[in-house]
Amino acid sequence: MAAKRGEARQRILNCASELVRKSGADAMSIEAVAAAAGSAKGLVHYHFKTKQGLLSAVAENLAATRMEHWSAAFAAPSAQDAVGQTWALLTAESADGTVRAWQSLVSGLEILTDGLANKLRSGFSVGLTEEFTSLLRTELGLTPTIPDPEIGMLLEALITGIGFQLGSGTDPLELEGVYSAAWLAMLSLTQPAS
Repeated sequence: MAAKRGEARQRILNCASELVRKSGADAMSIEAVAAAAGSAKGLVHYHFKTKQGLLSAVAENLAATRMEHWSAAFAAPSAQDAVGQTWALLTAESADGTVRAWQSLVSGLEILTDGLANKLRSGFSVGLTEEFTSLLRTELGLTPTIPDPEIGMLLEALITGIGFQLGSGTDPLELEGVYSAAWLAMLSLTQPAS
């Protein structure tokens, strides 16, 4: 019985995630999630209590999945491959609605509690910093000249900004050049590791 409850909860979470990817967090409703999951509204409330509870679960799930994908992209065999793989991931996230979902969830528009939104943004920023500095040290023999929190904020701003531009219809070829230039700028903030 517990397995069936877990399956129902996961199906509801998956459907809610898909709706947030398509339309944003504001547009998602418990009724729409229940219909998409083929379940009663009461079952959604049973598992997540409120819309905010459901959106919090969607946001935490999205944050974990997103960080897994970014970690894999940074784990490329070379720094050049990492730039290519992170660019491919960013364009895929824009196309599948991940960027839209992330922005709508953590934008501070009272979708999530401020504490949870800050925790998720901070966690993503810290994860990006760890992956980037690891790549610098192991692949290029470099170390950053600025503090880690600043690296994370720069990377998060780059990814969020370019993701927003991609989602707004800006020419991907133009943005790919900007993305590559930003990577070069990030490299200018390094020095040989001692």
